[in-house]
Amino acid sequence: MNIKDIKLKFWPFDKGARVKLEWIGAPFRYEKKVVMPVYFSGKVNGYYTTEKLIVDWTVLTSLIIQHYYVDGVITKPILPNQTEEIIITINPNYVGYFEQNYSIRGTNHMETSQTFVIKYNGERFYLPLIEVLRGIVAPNAFLLNCLFEMNSFPLYFTEQYEPDLLRLHFISSYNAKYLKNEYLNHLVWLLMNNNVRKVYENMSSNFHFNNSIKFEWPFQTPIKLKLRVKKTATGYTVLNIKAMLEKELQISNLEITHPSLVRHEKSNEPRKRIILPLSNSGEYEADSTVDGRTNEFDEVVTENLTHDYIDTLLITRQRNVLSKQRNGIDANTKKTVKTDANNRSMGDIGGTNILRGLEVKALENTYVNGELAVFKEVLNELLRAHSVESVEAYIGELTDIGDRSFAFLDDGITPRKYIVAYINLRIGKEVALIEVERAGRSVSTLIITSLNSSSVRQYIEHLLNYIILSSGSWLKEGLMKWEKNLAIYKVKHTTGFKQSLLNTILAI
Repeated sequence: MNIKDIKLKFWPFDKGARVKLEWIGAPFRYEKKVVMPVYFSGKVNGYYTTEKLIVDWTVLTSLIIQHYYVDGVITKPILPNQTEEIIITINPNYVGYFEQNYSIRGTNHMETSQTFVIKYNGERFYLPLIEVLRGIVAPNAFLLNCLFEMNSFPLYFTEQYEPDLLRLHFISSYNAKYLKNEYLNHLVWLLMNNNVRKVYENMSSNFHFNNSIKFEWPFQTPIKLKLRVKKTATGYTVLNIKAMLEKELQISNLEITHPSLVRHEKSNEPRKRIILPLSNSGEYEADSTVDGRTNEFDEVVTENLTHDYIDTLLITRQRNVLSKQRNGIDANTKKTVKTDANNRSMGDIGGTNILRGLEVKALENTYVNGELAVFKEVLNELLRAHSVESVEAYIGELTDIGDRSFAFLDDGITPRKYIVAYINLRIGKEVALIEVERAGRSVSTLIITSLNSSSVRQYIEHLLNYIILSSGSWLKEGLMKWEKNLAIYKVKHTTGFKQSLLNTILAI
């Protein structure tokens, strides 16, 4: 998961100017891809103006109306004044639809305003249709792009249903990065909610034949949303959906297959080739002038949107093929240096003039609800700390490291999760945090930093293997063998855990 920001290439506004996003227009086809118009107002050569930019459709994941942006960086929206967060429960019986032509301020352009009008506690909330699409139905690039493909899901997977079990058999065209839990949770939710799925699957034909993404309210039962709103004379304008709360998955078990899911057999045999990436610092530049993107993409963290679930989905990944993982390097290993110019595309896959892709996701969506929630909050606070340069977080299952009893929860079946976070401090130090799912166990959070020039990353798998062998205890005598190279701290999960963890990291 990447901690870089995304900026729009060919940003026309003055450097350092606060630029307001006035409007997001409807998508349309341009040559080989789907794009959309967006309208920003700000200073160009010292004078205020409104500019119409044509951007790739999936840039939608990073845009919030009436928010401000600086230097084209779309992953750091600046909150406007006089807004508030509110949680509402939307009853479908109190949802209407309103459509009218809208004149973009400061221009001669007309766009169509498509809005759901919601009645709640005697107030009216005006929720843009495109925000329902972005924030609820299709919150990632894969689903946004599939909107425009007829009968799209069978192009990527087949489905098998049993009581309380869904089997998804993915093919290679489905990018393996979308096999992460946060993507699978939402995909299962979408597949299992018949009315939402029907609305989603009908959008492609509506777009092809009517050049529109108009759709009915996709819910037949109440839903709960956290909204960023602004008061108006007639009610509240919804600027963006901050979170969808209490989502129900309707099943407890998911089994998946994918060509990338293999059982690795580690080997000390020398690798034939290694690629040494040479990355440039600074933001990724989203270039809308290219045809599209490659099948590979980088993930960029934002805090724009979260989805929280009532249920925990047990995901079983079938690994039937054995693959040898070569770890050794010798004189015959070919070393290739790959330079990364940071140019990326947020368009759909394909075309002749293509760049590596980008996917925007929220750090919160890395984990489903549960006892890891407090740890997640700490990482979010660290992201905002002045002394912190960046935060990377990864989630995994201990069963991928070892198969002792502690690698599973008490039922002996469910893999125990862990989170590894890397905190890069502005003073040049890298700190690693290891958090293991406790599920009734008393397992402290481990914090490590290097005492020499070695990277803390090389110790993570060894430490995870150690806690499996020690049945969930960071025993002092067991950790002694790393004390020559690492400074090691343990933080217990007691009252004040969150502040203790923050204080320990920021004091390093």
